[in-house]
Amino acid sequence: MHALVRKIPACLLAAGAALAVCQPAPAAGPYPNTSNFGVPFSQDEDWYRQCMRVERLQPPPSAMKAPAGCKARELYYRKRGQAQTSPAEWELVRACALENHDDAVLMMMYANGDGVAQDSDRAIHHACTLDFVAKAEMEGRIAHLAKGPQPGKRFDLCDDVTSGSMGAVCADLHETQDRRVREARLDRAVRALPAASREAFAILCRAAARYAEAGAEEVDAHGTAAAGFAIQRQARLREEFMQAALDAIGGKLPSASAADATARDGELNQVYREVMAIPSTQPDWPDRIGDSTIGHADVRKTERLWLAYRDAFAAFAASLPSGDERTAVTTLLTVQRVDLLQKIARWR
Repeated sequence: MHALVRKIPACLLAAGAALAVCQPAPAAGPYPNTSNFGVPFSQDEDWYRQCMRVERLQPPPSAMKAPAGCKARELYYRKRGQAQTSPAEWELVRACALENHDDAVLMMMYANGDGVAQDSDRAIHHACTLDFVAKAEMEGRIAHLAKGPQPGKRFDLCDDVTSGSMGAVCADLHETQDRRVREARLDRAVRALPAASREAFAILCRAAARYAEAGAEEVDAHGTAAAGFAIQRQARLREEFMQAALDAIGGKLPSASAADATARDGELNQVYREVMAIPSTQPDWPDRIGDSTIGHADVRKTERLWLAYRDAFAAFAASLPSGDERTAVTTLLTVQRVDLLQKIARWR
């Protein structure tokens, strides 16, 4: 297994899931929750006094029963993204958050007045109980909430993160929301295509998903921000896929000749050979590229999945009523792949 996969929390590894975010453990921690600080603090600090001021503000129970197995954060962001959300829908979110001890969701609901009366003090109480929080993050978040609601701005869990681990959680949250938008746009565009094109697109989607998932293997896993960078890489690949598919359907791909395609393919072969020739500088990890955690086997596997993705895209492009876009799309995808391999080549 790639070192990056071992570094990413298990709750971030649900491949293909609609949302995969770390949920706080049901067991109550200290109040304020300083278990992840790792540095000393004083009870005279402003954030600490703010937390103690609202210590006894426990959330009222919900009259609703939380659905079995509900995921509060997934439900919250889904409802928040709707054009309209009824009071009953918001109360269901709150019931789920209470059931799962998800103080992050309760904090956002009270900070924004989502289905409840806006209450900065209650929001601060829940902010003070959050786990996996660095001291600087706690200080910034409490100060942010103490200012009260800001006109035209929604408060979010990710506004004040400072740690790499929380950066990964937030990268996943943002990617999940962006993913829903991408899927909706593609669904609308593909719906009007003939059956043969829709069938080719279904095959392409599977190939694109496999390639994007493997993209995390080509990201160095050193540092606490590595998991967030891996999620961002996957998001980039999915975004490039969506834009290329929409451009192909609309006949808007950058024009390319057979000579262009041949030249870009030559560049790809050259940089791939360069990457595969980079020796490891780590005696215990002979397959790694330079001093990174990226393995030659990781690049080889991802390259095979990219080739399958490229071929599936070419087949889809050939099926489109707008005309055969195979040369244009394969050239575009090759340029994108060369760019990623060139970044890996910097580890030489």
